[in-house]
Amino acid sequence: MKISPPLSNSRKARIIELKSLLKPIPASVSIPGSKSYTNRALFIAAMSGFKVKITNPLISDDTKAMIDCLKTLGVNILEEKNCIEVSGNLKKIPHRSYNLNANLSGTTLRFILALSTIIPGTKILSGKEGLNKRPIGDLVEGLRQLGAKIEYLYRKGYPPIKVLSSKLISGTIKIKGSISSQYISAILMVAPLVGEVNIEVLESQVSTPYIDMTIDTMEKFGVKVRNINFKKYNISSDQKYNAKQYLVEGDLSSASYFLAIAALTKSEITIENINPQSKQADMKFIKILENIGNKITFRENEVTITGAGVKPVNVNMQDCPDQIQTLSVLAAFANGISKIEGISSLRIKETDRVFALRQELKKMGIKTSVTKDELTIHGGNPNAATIETYGDHRMAMSFAIAGSKLSGMKISNPNVVSKTFPDFFEKLKSVGIKIDIVNSKNIVLIGMRGSGKTTIAKMLSKKLNKLYIDLDEMLAKKMKMSISQIVEKFGWEFFRDQESEIVKQVSNSQDVIISTGGGVVTRLDNIEALRKNGILIYLNTPLETLVKRVAGKIGENPKMPALTDKKDPKAEIAYVLSQREKLYKQAAHQILLIENLRPNEIADKIVSKFKEVS
Repeated sequence: MKISPPLSNSRKARIIELKSLLKPIPASVSIPGSKSYTNRALFIAAMSGFKVKITNPLISDDTKAMIDCLKTLGVNILEEKNCIEVSGNLKKIPHRSYNLNANLSGTTLRFILALSTIIPGTKILSGKEGLNKRPIGDLVEGLRQLGAKIEYLYRKGYPPIKVLSSKLISGTIKIKGSISSQYISAILMVAPLVGEVNIEVLESQVSTPYIDMTIDTMEKFGVKVRNINFKKYNISSDQKYNAKQYLVEGDLSSASYFLAIAALTKSEITIENINPQSKQADMKFIKILENIGNKITFRENEVTITGAGVKPVNVNMQDCPDQIQTLSVLAAFANGISKIEGISSLRIKETDRVFALRQELKKMGIKTSVTKDELTIHGGNPNAATIETYGDHRMAMSFAIAGSKLSGMKISNPNVVSKTFPDFFEKLKSVGIKIDIVNSKNIVLIGMRGSGKTTIAKMLSKKLNKLYIDLDEMLAKKMKMSISQIVEKFGWEFFRDQESEIVKQVSNSQDVIISTGGGVVTRLDNIEALRKNGILIYLNTPLETLVKRVAGKIGENPKMPALTDKKDPKAEIAYVLSQREKLYKQAAHQILLIENLRPNEIADKIVSKFKEVS
């Protein structure tokens, strides 16, 4: 079932379906401020000691995480329309305990970790589960070389952590550059509050444009950094952050999705709020699109792409990792083999992006292979598919690009885009791509034995092209014995406990047909779990019909052990119905009288009821 939503509802849906552009289009879109620059500006402004006005900031989950951590430390932050005012004085931070939650923002966690080593108090830094799997060991070791006292609370090398120090000493540190540029950026930005700091980078430095962005931001706030080929850095003493205003340029990562759409659909799209001289890593993506034949025209504060299609690529994306997913989706449409190097850092992002990419491209019929640092994509003729996002904003946005070319592309949990680009799907609609909300609720059939739940569920599965789940079958498979054997060996109470465990598991499913056991309604927890993401339909079957269908099977069929000690099957059915009928009616969203209806007619009525409720 699909409903055309208002713009604001796209992010609330659990599954959305995109309809492709019918022909190349002319369009323009204004993109939000850069996440990377916004977080750097917030961080430096908080350390400056001045009131700083930040204009055109991005407000997203990641930047809110930075704001919340800074506020927890006592930094005054006032959010107004299209600007943020930051007033911080680190010298006035009281000596007490602080719990700093970076949510899912790796940038926030790593930057705030560096800041925490030079302010008073005991600081505990953590995030959501996905963030706590991202490494910080090299940054911790680097800060320890300057005197930081940091403890791991659970697992060495990963959050959560406790910071006990309140001062660093000037000096030289050696740190690996092969994992994340954020380690270098964090130390660079706190260095002016420490004294003279020298950084020597071990191994090769990844994502160097992000370090350029850090140095660029620091210089705009009045601090100079000496960068020797990304191998050594020097921040001299007696420098202070002194800017009172900062303008955040547009986010090229956000722009890239619309640039990719233009290339893929041969459309002409102008992206507004772009700095043609930007130091952002994603400038490389624009160059790649130009190299495969798309025309790029920069003007003041904007870029226009005249799309000419896509071709296979052979590129190293080590310094532009955020565009690997987008480029991979384009490669899926290019006739030929694409090779993308520099992918190793993707394994430690919001999810293992290499694994996620391969899984979802496989759904689209695209063959891939991988080494430690290279992804090979055999492009050509992808099919529409339902894409899992793995809690990763870039998975959602990158695969949404395919929806501009392929109707029927579906994105699960699209709300993950709020991490960096909350208005992404609204912007997508603005260039002509239609989006429907897909009803992802389960159809849950409840009712007595013999009401036809299993038969009807199988029919609905075919009619609606949805997966069918039978709770009794799941339980029998789990226990490796029939329902009668389970009850005979362990008793009904044990059976109900196991049934409840199965219900909990299944209730987290989406868009499936569920056939329940007749007694599932005897426990309120079961009903609450099934209603969480399901529409419950009671197959209300007359006693005479139930008796006719199952009286001869009770106690004889391995799926149908006796429920009572009554020797007359009709008496048992009548008694159980009298006990459960009220429960069925209370639990159901819809009650369907099925007397004199054929199974196919019942299934058709349920489809109709499903539309009404959804």
